[in-house]
Amino acid sequence: MGFLAYNGGSIHYESVGSGTPVVLIHGFTFDHRMWRHQVRSLREDFRVVTYDCRGFGRSSTPVGPYSHHDDLRHLLRHLGIARPHVVGLSMGGRIALNHALARPDAPRSLVLIGTDVGGFPFGFDWDAGLAGVSTAAAKAMWLRHGLFDPVRARPEAWRLVQAMVDGYSGWHWRNGDMRVPADTGALARLAEIRTPVDVAVGALDLADFHEIAGVLAARIPHARHTVLPGVGHLAPLEDPPAVNALLRRAFTSCS
Repeated sequence: MGFLAYNGGSIHYESVGSGTPVVLIHGFTFDHRMWRHQVRSLREDFRVVTYDCRGFGRSSTPVGPYSHHDDLRHLLRHLGIARPHVVGLSMGGRIALNHALARPDAPRSLVLIGTDVGGFPFGFDWDAGLAGVSTAAAKAMWLRHGLFDPVRARPEAWRLVQAMVDGYSGWHWRNGDMRVPADTGALARLAEIRTPVDVAVGALDLADFHEIAGVLAARIPHARHTVLPGVGHLAPLEDPPAVNALLRRAFTSCS
């Protein structure tokens, strides 16, 4: 466990195990803890790195222009990691895609679960009703979102989701987007990705994420598309064995 000092702040990370490196990137309002089942499964055979993106978990909030994928690049350099498997959920998948586009030779493979992608026009407003309310009220409203309907049926997973959202800084709800570049052009550049890519989406996830998965599978040259039965947006917490098996298949197929 440690902290990387970079760009006016600090990035919290954890690294366990040995072998081929794997980096797991969490979704919005979550932190590195969402991957705890995958860390336990993979650490015997891989070097597994989890971290809190800037503004989340134990990492510091932005103090000026920043880039999530630039933070990832510097973290990998700090850890001496050259070509990891990169896994991302939702926002984490967006970061993984931006990393692959910025450094085409960097990722060994990508696994994108319920992923977002810069430039996709969602059919609803993620921030509806959150403007002008307190951080506590925003968190309560966020946890009522339909995104979380499937995970609410799993008490242990739901408690962790609540704990992670409770620990979220709320910074991105209270401040304008300071990411540089603006992080909206990946959708038009998917054909540039040459690394093997596994695109997965929970069968119970929102329709927008199914649409994104279909677009990614169609436009990325070496992409495979998997629908995970019986789970929603937070598949790594809702069905850990299924996601663990998916990751091992993806890593093995390009080793």
